[in-house]
Amino acid sequence: MTKVLAAIALFGFVAAWCTAVVAWFSAIVFAVKAVRRTQAGVRLWGRETLWNPANALLNPQLLTAEGLAYRRKCFIAIGVFVACIGVPLLVAAITGNLK
Repeated sequence: MTKVLAAIALFGFVAAWCTAVVAWFSAIVFAVKAVRRTQAGVRLWGRETLWNPANALLNPQLLTAEGLAYRRKCFIAIGVFVACIGVPLLVAAITGNLK
């Protein structure tokens, strides 16, 4: 019975890590798509973004409606990534298997 529980736990950890990898890559894709959809007249390599185009994600006034939708998806993917990494680490720390 303990081998079955260990196999289920291992499958859960592997599934969480695989989901985290997918969430990480989707966050990157959504971030790039959001940055590419800025308002007309916004210079990505200018003062509004502090010469870093990724900073457009932090200022919603710089994005179009489509860019805001991608920004929301990006932040959701980041949250899923953090949860998929954090929960197995928390479980491992609580059970004493994290060394």
